[in-house]
Amino acid sequence: MSEPNTLDHVRRVLDRHKAHILATYRAVGVGIGQATSPGTAYVITVYLQSSTDRPQEPVTMDGVPLRFTVTGPVRPLHPGEASG
Repeated sequence: MSEPNTLDHVRRVLDRHKAHILATYRAVGVGIGQATSPGTAYVITVYLQSSTDRPQEPVTMDGVPLRFTVTGPVRPLHPGEASG
C-alpha cells in the first residue's frame, strides 16, 4: 500500500469515498489539492454550500486529511447544456 501523502493513494481514497463524502457533508463537489501543513503533500478538498455543513473537528479518510471550503451553490454557466 502506498503512503498516505502520495497522489496515487489520495486518488484511490477519493474514488473509494467520494459518494460518502458528498452525501455526509452535503458537498457540491470534491477534488484533490495541495496541503499546506508539513508532512502532508495532498488533501481531499470538499466544497460546501454553507458553513453550517463544515465539521467542527478535523476529518481524515484512510489517513488523508479533508479540507473544507465554502463555495456556496454551484450552478452551470449555461443551464441545459451538458459539460465535458
